[in-house]
Amino acid sequence: MNNAPSNTMPLNYERIKPRRNERGSVMIMTAILMAGIILAVGLCIDVARIYMVRTELQNAADAAALSAARELDSGAGGIQDAVTRATTIVNSYGFNDVAVNVPAANVQFAINLNGNYVSADVADDNPTNYRFVRVTTQAAATSMLFSARVLGANHTESRAAIAGMSVGINTICNFFPFAVALDDADLTDVGFTPPAANTTMTLNFVQGTGNTMTLNNRDYVTLEVPEISGNGAGETIRLSAGVTSICATLNANIAFHATPSANQNNGPRQLADGVNTRFNVYANGPGQLNPTQFPPDSNIAENINYDQYKNRTAVTPPSPNGPGQDQRRILIVPIVAPGTYTGAPVSAPTLKFGAFFLKRKPTVDNPCSNAADGCARFEVEWIEEALVVGSGSYTPGGGTSSLTLPVLFK
Repeated sequence: MNNAPSNTMPLNYERIKPRRNERGSVMIMTAILMAGIILAVGLCIDVARIYMVRTELQNAADAAALSAARELDSGAGGIQDAVTRATTIVNSYGFNDVAVNVPAANVQFAINLNGNYVSADVADDNPTNYRFVRVTTQAAATSMLFSARVLGANHTESRAAIAGMSVGINTICNFFPFAVALDDADLTDVGFTPPAANTTMTLNFVQGTGNTMTLNNRDYVTLEVPEISGNGAGETIRLSAGVTSICATLNANIAFHATPSANQNNGPRQLADGVNTRFNVYANGPGQLNPTQFPPDSNIAENINYDQYKNRTAVTPPSPNGPGQDQRRILIVPIVAPGTYTGAPVSAPTLKFGAFFLKRKPTVDNPCSNAADGCARFEVEWIEEALVVGSGSYTPGGGTSSLTLPVLFK
């Protein structure tokens, strides 16, 4: 037997030896991987902050553009009011994560959606057809906390939004709670032709006999609304001071409040008291009206026309209850044809939605009978309704009107 020492090693020795040379490599790889993860997380945080700022800038631009569009009334006053609204809305919108500003120079106007946008000063020269507004926020910088080498020390951007007026809507909500009877201005055409723009007229109160109602040209009648019950004195005054929750569609019947009241002064007296809040006059009695809930108009000057009103050429502020609210003196009401109507309830088709400007406080004689004797009068001016912003929607098959809504386009 050969007892000489063997020069051979265990079979797995050669496999183990290289692994001993790899000791510590896992730590190195882990460190590299952790560094990559940290950089990736930092990049995600910075990118998320960019998108957060971008979202708030866009929200501010959208809110400013919509608020500005509501002020467009085809007058120079509307252009300036749009600028004011756009530059101040962001201060009360609640953007807490980034300081959002809209300089006045960044509020521009156009006649068409994709048209040439001009400054407010240019639009003021001919404001009639400017129906779109573009608002661009001031650029905001977001500092990079972790990825400055990749994205730079700061990321700066601004956002823009365009708003304007919608196509004509035919279902109107929250209108003044009376209907006005008007003769067709042109009997030779199809459909109802309204009076010429800026036509002044006196509207007179009329009430029916319960199941019959006769309306002459330029008569008005209180509407049946769910909010009025019983003799409705308190409800009527509050509705005429503010808005109703009812809606009506063109060509659809609208119901009249034809039942006579036991008190012949009910109805016209309450309508007048409610309307007079627009002139900073608050009557005692039913309704308990106040300037906070029913503010006066921002301009209570009487015996002026609509052009003077919209262009701010004749202004009486409602001190001490100011600053008031714009367009409170504009009443949007259903228009019906003159005639005698019967039924339960008494109703007539809505031919059009009219927009009237209140020239002065309505007057009511005492006593005021239920007949159309001129004892309760509204002195108004017919407004071209395309100049007025409505509240409602479009109902297929209901016809079209010129009343519009502020819409965010892009």
